[in-house]
Amino acid sequence: MLKDIPYSVLKQDERAYGIILFRDQYNNTFKDVAKEFGTSVPRCREIYCKQKIKQISLYVNHIAIVLGYENSSEIRKVYEDAYECYQDQTYACAYLEKQYKDILTLYRAGEPGMPIQFIRSIPPFKSRLNKKTVARIIEMRNVGKMQYVEIAKELHITQQKAQQTYNEFYHQQVLMIVSALQEKVKSKEEKMSIIEYCFRGNKSPKKRYDMMLKELHDSNITGGA
Repeated sequence: MLKDIPYSVLKQDERAYGIILFRDQYNNTFKDVAKEFGTSVPRCREIYCKQKIKQISLYVNHIAIVLGYENSSEIRKVYEDAYECYQDQTYACAYLEKQYKDILTLYRAGEPGMPIQFIRSIPPFKSRLNKKTVARIIEMRNVGKMQYVEIAKELHITQQKAQQTYNEFYHQQVLMIVSALQEKVKSKEEKMSIIEYCFRGNKSPKKRYDMMLKELHDSNITGGA
């Protein structure tokens, strides 16, 4: 049985609530917010993310209660779909504010949600990007040498979604190459060594792809892994 929790609990930690307001209401950078609250940028990000998660949980729970659901799974799915679309907690949370405006305005009891300008700037919801759009992102990044923020603006998606799509594309390519290399060897140890070689170190999916593509090319020449 769901229990309604007042939005005011978000204000119990005054510092954390101040950080989320300072970031969301005035679009300040984490560097500016950290300076205002006398903390490091990583710590500021951590506090903000935890507070945003708490806000999202309060929203999901309250919306489910108002709509008469026995549990929050239906509304949680709405949020998760929004996060998949935007790849950003703030945008996904703002999407809830947009979709359930009247419910959440009453719930906040005078406390601000995201600014109306931000709500209006949310890219259109897309359940998934089609293959043509994914290919366009790869082309714009690799051939056009465009920044993610530029790609996002042109394709009407978030910067985070552009980056996640690019990285996920190359991650899947890497997995296919690993599979192809593993087919060339027999022992479990050799197969594991390919995985360990591939995923050691802190490389981007694209750099890892370039590295493994060379391995696949060399193995085709030599006839072995």
